[in-house]
Amino acid sequence: MSGTEYLFELSGEHPTLPLAELKACLDISGPEGRMIERGGGYAICSMPAIRLPDIVSRLALSHRVGRYLGSCDLDEVERFAAGIDLPSGTIAVRVKRFQGNGSPEESNRLMHKVAEGVTRTRKVDLIRPDLKLRVLWSERLHFYLDELQVDREQFELRHVRSRPFFSPISLHPRHARALVNLTRVRKGETLLDPFCGTGGILLEASLVGAKVIGSDISAEMIAGCEANLRHFGAPFHRLEVLDVEEVSKVFGSVDALATDPPYGRSSSTKKEPVKELHERALISIGEVLAPQGIAGVVLPYPFPRMGELELIESHHQRVHRSLDRHYCMLKRRAR
Repeated sequence: MSGTEYLFELSGEHPTLPLAELKACLDISGPEGRMIERGGGYAICSMPAIRLPDIVSRLALSHRVGRYLGSCDLDEVERFAAGIDLPSGTIAVRVKRFQGNGSPEESNRLMHKVAEGVTRTRKVDLIRPDLKLRVLWSERLHFYLDELQVDREQFELRHVRSRPFFSPISLHPRHARALVNLTRVRKGETLLDPFCGTGGILLEASLVGAKVIGSDISAEMIAGCEANLRHFGAPFHRLEVLDVEEVSKVFGSVDALATDPPYGRSSSTKKEPVKELHERALISIGEVLAPQGIAGVVLPYPFPRMGELELIESHHQRVHRSLDRHYCMLKRRAR
């Protein structure tokens, strides 16, 4: 199956998570997808067109994607724009500056230069154009036809404040979805959250087609988790009131795991010191995770090398002065 080159416009809300999430979704989609170039705010990937909608539907930390047309330096823009081979139809041109490249005035001049080059034989329609030509101004100018947008508004609709039962310390739905995607869980595979709390991670996993199971030491949290999943129409398989050490005995082996365990002062640890709870949890995760599975665990410190688990990637997020999050992707050690 032949591949088409697409440019993914990545979110700038984190320096490494958006690209890592896209890589994971390429892996999930199958062996035909591959990343061929990356840079500030973008990645260029080759894949069969049929794979694109599924990938875009899973993403949380990208903005949009479209057929890649090529790149040029700023001083080549007029010549390059005049030579772009485009389908017929009306057109609109948009320029996006990544992390402040140029000024708004320079961006506007650039947009007009590109428009002059591509509109010699076609009409401009800024309201309902047949073609949306986008230029991402990064280290170079990258041109692509806007085809699909990531539905980022859906995550705001599932924000903690919109849930029947909520905890203010929950991950934002976009970051919960990214964590799920980083586990590479596929539709129909089982994903466990052993500290499911109000169910934010399970909600995102269910919506991408995973078979979700969850546990928590608090019966109140399990009840709230179930209420939230039902509220958003997210199917779930099992929810149990359990201590984290019991998960392998009750659930057996799982394909993937994603969790944001308690670590703040307001978190419920049943008075157990946080470090001790995390140590027990990491041991239990190593027991319940399938040999080829990936666990995504959010910790307030770098992953402590221990037990059956090894770190395969990590992403640091500064939340505020007293809270850091480390998105640690783990797998079982080879024996």
